Amino acid sequence: MSDLRILWEDDDLIFVDKPAGLLSQQAHDPSEPDLHAAVRHHLETAGETAYLLQRLDRGTTGVIFFPKQKELNAKLNRAFERKEIRKTYLALVEGEVTVSQTIDAPIARIGPITFGVRPHGRRATTSLRPLKSSRRASVLELTLHTGRTHQIRVHLAAVGHPLIGDWLYGTRDDEIRPMLHALRLTMKHPRSGEDLVIAAPLPSDFIEQARTLGIAAAELESTAGGRLSG
Repeated sequence: MSDLRILWEDDDLIFVDKPAGLLSQQAHDPSEPDLHAAVRHHLETAGETAYLLQRLDRGTTGVIFFPKQKELNAKLNRAFERKEIRKTYLALVEGEVTVSQTIDAPIARIGPITFGVRPHGRRATTSLRPLKSSRRASVLELTLHTGRTHQIRVHLAAVGHPLIGDWLYGTRDDEIRPMLHALRLTMKHPRSGEDLVIAAPLPSDFIEQARTLGIAAAELESTAGGRLSG
C-alpha cells in the first residue's frame, strides 16, 4: 500500500486515515492487504514498528492510530477503559433524524458475523446528534461511550436509521459501502500528556452519496476541520 495517508506522527504514535475496503488487521488470507501491515512496512525504514490497539470495519474510513512502543499498550488500553480516549464519527443514515439522543442498548452476537440488541448482551452506549438532513437521509455526529463490535451499525439499525449502504444491517447496495467515517479522535498523549485532537477529512464517496440524497456537498466539505457548520 503505497498511498498511506499519515495524519500525525511522533516517536510513540502514528495516526493514519484508513481508506474504505481495507482491513485493519490480517484476516484468514495472508495475501490480502491490511492497514496494520502497511503501517509496519512504512515504519521499517526507520527501524520502528506498530502495534495493533484498535480496529475499524473494512468499509469504515477515517482516523485510526497505532502505538510504536509496546510498553504503551497497557496504558492506552486503560485510557480506553476509562473513556479518556474519545472517538467521534460521522454517519450517513437512512431517513430524517431531527432529535439528539443517547442509545443505551445491550449488544450480543446473534449469528456468525452479526450482532443485535438483546437483553442478555453487553452494555453499549452511543450518543447521536443530527447535523444535516433531508427527507431521505441524515448526517449524524456519533460519540461512542463503549466499544462493542458493530456497535454503531447495530444501534442505528435498532432505532430505524441504518447506515446508507450497510449490507448487513440495512439496505444492501453493492455499489456503495456502509457510510461511516471516523472523523476525530481526542486523547492525551500517553507519554507527554499533551492534548491531541486528530481529524480526517470526509472521503469523496461520502460527500457524493450525501449529495445524491439531498444533502449539499458544500456543507459537508466544511467538516475537514472536524465539525459541520450551521
